[in-house]
Amino acid sequence: MDFLLSSISLTIWIYLIFLYSRQDFGINSLFWTNKIIFENFFFGKKEVNKLDKANLCIVIPARNESKNITKTLDSILRQSFKQKYILIVDDNSTDKTSEKSEIFLKRRGIKNFKILKGKKLPVGWSGKVWALYQAVDFLKNKKFSHFLFLDSDIKMKENTIANTLEFLDEKKLIMVSLMAKLKCDAFWEKLLIPSFIYFFQKIYPFSKVNNKKNNLAAAAGGFILCKSSAFKEENLYAKIKDRVIDDCNIAKLLKEKGNIWLGLTDKISSQRNYKKLSEIWKMVTRTAFEQLNHSLFLVIFSIIGMLIIYIFPYFNLFNQFSSFKKNEFLINLITIFLMTFSLIPTIRFYKLRFYYSFSLPISAFFYIFMTLNSAFNYTLRGGNIWKGRKY
Repeated sequence: MDFLLSSISLTIWIYLIFLYSRQDFGINSLFWTNKIIFENFFFGKKEVNKLDKANLCIVIPARNESKNITKTLDSILRQSFKQKYILIVDDNSTDKTSEKSEIFLKRRGIKNFKILKGKKLPVGWSGKVWALYQAVDFLKNKKFSHFLFLDSDIKMKENTIANTLEFLDEKKLIMVSLMAKLKCDAFWEKLLIPSFIYFFQKIYPFSKVNNKKNNLAAAAGGFILCKSSAFKEENLYAKIKDRVIDDCNIAKLLKEKGNIWLGLTDKISSQRNYKKLSEIWKMVTRTAFEQLNHSLFLVIFSIIGMLIIYIFPYFNLFNQFSSFKKNEFLINLITIFLMTFSLIPTIRFYKLRFYYSFSLPISAFFYIFMTLNSAFNYTLRGGNIWKGRKY
């Protein structure tokens, strides 16, 4: 039985490393390579920039973000692109999110902004989707060429907006989404954040998302730039009103209207800290069960899969010390090598020490229990809690 499970695990890893998500004969389309980084695809045009007619509205849904919002606003004001309007949707905050935002913008002499007081969350809606729906509804008669949906903990480097607008125009896209670089300073961040990004890329290989012939769609909710024309006929957020994973669901609707692009970047970062295990735990449990379509069968299937793929090779390798079997030992050793090798690009992207490349079995162990907890809360406790709301 052990030999069979070892062989299955190795076969899966050979498929994941060499075949899964491959769109051509090169290796850049494979999910684990981390080659799909915005800076590698955008070089800027040599001719005069064609952004003179672009008129951008930056939409920021914010709920109890008084600690982060001014830094996000500061990074917006530092952008070279000037034709922008800032719309902050205060999603029933109980702190001073609105007050701090208004004071900060007025002190900087900014007039092109609006703080929209969010209405009470209706039954059957998720909080962020409701805030974004209200924003799009407010903007329906305004003449903006593009919307930038930006989380309230995001910081952008200079020229990020201009570069993404130019990239969207050059590639004839309807949406560009860049995955903000999450903080990776504390122990739990170093252990679990790289694997979080790794698993996301495994579920949503960027090469498939960016292929117009493939139906797979995804986005990173921290930074989604799109043409406003996508919302001209209807407010798309009404179609995903009960979805907690708002970004990937809105990306699916946008891809039906045009080509989309998703990638990593060093130009955007998140200010949010996950110093405690409980903070990462809440982030994952909020969406894990929805990602599995609220199916207990898929929960069981995915857990068995994670045990076989990530944990069993190590378990069986150490078991060889008591009853050594050469063939099993070699199979497990090769499997662990492939597993470790596949995480190295993500570890390098986050500039962590090499030994974190061996963290997949440990992080997989934690994610298994986060998934179980997400399903348990949804099924028996009425939902998972995020920012004071139960979903």
